[in-house]
Amino acid sequence: MPRQLIQHHRFFLGIFSLYIVVGAFSFLFYKQGSETLFLDSCHCEPWDTFFVIMTKLAEGLSILLVGLILFAWRVKYGLVYLIDLLVLYVVVHLLKHQVFADHIRPSMFFGPTQHLHFIEGMPVFRDFSFPSGHTATAFAVSFLLAIFVRRTWASMIFLALALLVGLSRIYLLQHFWIDVYFGSLIGVTVTLLVYIALQKPLIHSESSILNFSLVERLTKRS
Repeated sequence: MPRQLIQHHRFFLGIFSLYIVVGAFSFLFYKQGSETLFLDSCHCEPWDTFFVIMTKLAEGLSILLVGLILFAWRVKYGLVYLIDLLVLYVVVHLLKHQVFADHIRPSMFFGPTQHLHFIEGMPVFRDFSFPSGHTATAFAVSFLLAIFVRRTWASMIFLALALLVGLSRIYLLQHFWIDVYFGSLIGVTVTLLVYIALQKPLIHSESSILNFSLVERLTKRS
């Protein structure tokens, strides 16, 4: 089963693997905060608006909307999505608040000595920087959608959006590159493990209780 999953989604996983390898090499030369200052120097109003929109793709309303669409499409898809996000939330929360609770965010890392372009209306967090929860969520959702949709072009769009969410977290001064990098790795890894674990009991279940579309049920004529 894992081999089939990798084969069916080799483009998504291939590009993601390349991103992981290149990202790993970047840490040989990585100086924390340098990427933050570079992107901060690129601030302008159009980019501000764009990246605020991107970061909201991994927040409550967007996540809820995707869940509702999946439940309407196929109930078991919605259940897999819900379980995946719950597991991901627990993993990220434990890492943020227990294992790496001392990791601070850019606003506290630079302090008042460095002038940074904070966007009005965006909350400024100071603690619990590692890993990036938004990025983990974006990559988890994008990979799961790629699995369900099974279209190469759609997979590339989902992956691109996830990458932009991660970039937005650095641009908006919420996280460092290392937070985003490991957030993406956690998101895809958790989704892969959850999906494999649910293969037999849920995803391949032929039960009429789970394997139906709400849209078909609601629109079916009696």
